[in-house]
Amino acid sequence: MQPRKKAVKKVDNSNTDSSVSQKKVEAILQGAMQEFLTHGFAATTMDKVTAAAGVSKTTVYSYFQDKEKLFIALIERLITTCGGVLNNQNPEMFQGKTAEVLTNFANNLLNQFSKNFSDTPEFLDLMRLMIAESGRFPGLAQHMVGHIDKNVVQVLSEFFRSHPELQITDPEATTRVFLGALVHYTMIEYMLQAGHIMPMDRQRLVDCLLNLIVGKQKRDGDKYAGIREKSLRRKRSSSGKFEQDYQEPKQVRSLRLTDTAWKNLDAIAQKNNLNRSELIERLARGEKFD
Repeated sequence: MQPRKKAVKKVDNSNTDSSVSQKKVEAILQGAMQEFLTHGFAATTMDKVTAAAGVSKTTVYSYFQDKEKLFIALIERLITTCGGVLNNQNPEMFQGKTAEVLTNFANNLLNQFSKNFSDTPEFLDLMRLMIAESGRFPGLAQHMVGHIDKNVVQVLSEFFRSHPELQITDPEATTRVFLGALVHYTMIEYMLQAGHIMPMDRQRLVDCLLNLIVGKQKRDGDKYAGIREKSLRRKRSSSGKFEQDYQEPKQVRSLRLTDTAWKNLDAIAQKNNLNRSELIERLARGEKFD
């Protein structure tokens, strides 16, 4: 009778292996960050990253195929620190009154950039490096635009599109204007360190953006406030007479309509993605609408 073999107890090393892998990846990324910021993207080699990380070349290549993948991994890692503002993982961000949503979005975005640039200097340095190298290595910046900026533009454009009361004729272009102003402020203040040359109170900028976008809405319960606002004063000629500032026949310039007519115009304007002033002008020029 053969002696019984002792049962071999299997040890689950998955957690240990995972911990070791995470430490190696962390070492590689730290080494890559050090080399990129010291020597730039073009002058950095995988051999330099390997030496800085203190791991074997085989280990580096097992996680990252080349230095472009390394740089992109650093960009993605730092961008995630911006949280829901850029990742669009928080649907509640776009719930509530339009003005409050846009104000909170703008302030949260600026707060995140300010915090990241202050708490994580590497974030600012890496952004500068990416922009500097985008001429020779466009794929670095294109990755961020395609995976971060494009998503933000799509989400914010859809928000504008879902609020017809704003009377926005081009939601995507409006989004680019809105975000562009915030990015320009960030570049002047932090990336170029030139805020003292072009000083601008942050809340003043946000308030102005809100006025440009939300200012078209109905005010004080007057549904037709936008149509009835007074025009700017006309210029006088040397003889003291007002100069002509219109081309349409006189009868077009003094419309007196019933409430029902105003409502019908409003419905036609919304159907054709116009504001009421634009609709009236186009009707006066002979255009027809259903």
